[in-house]
Amino acid sequence: EPYPIFQHEGIEFIYMLTGSVVYRHADKTYTLKPGDSLMFDSAAPHGPEELTKLPMTYLSIIVYTRE
Repeated sequence: EPYPIFQHEGIEFIYMLTGSVVYRHADKTYTLKPGDSLMFDSAAPHGPEELTKLPMTYLSIIVYTRE
């Protein structure tokens, strides 16, 4: 099934725990497996594009700027 693409403020850090995913950020894709991480600007379109090995879980931490 297709997954929604997200856009929001902040910086996001993803750390893969289990499985495998093709993750999209802007116009690039990254294959992530357990132990891999990705840090990016959340203002660009991003999200899981393809779950390649289930079960798939990752830790997502989003840091917002203080005003």
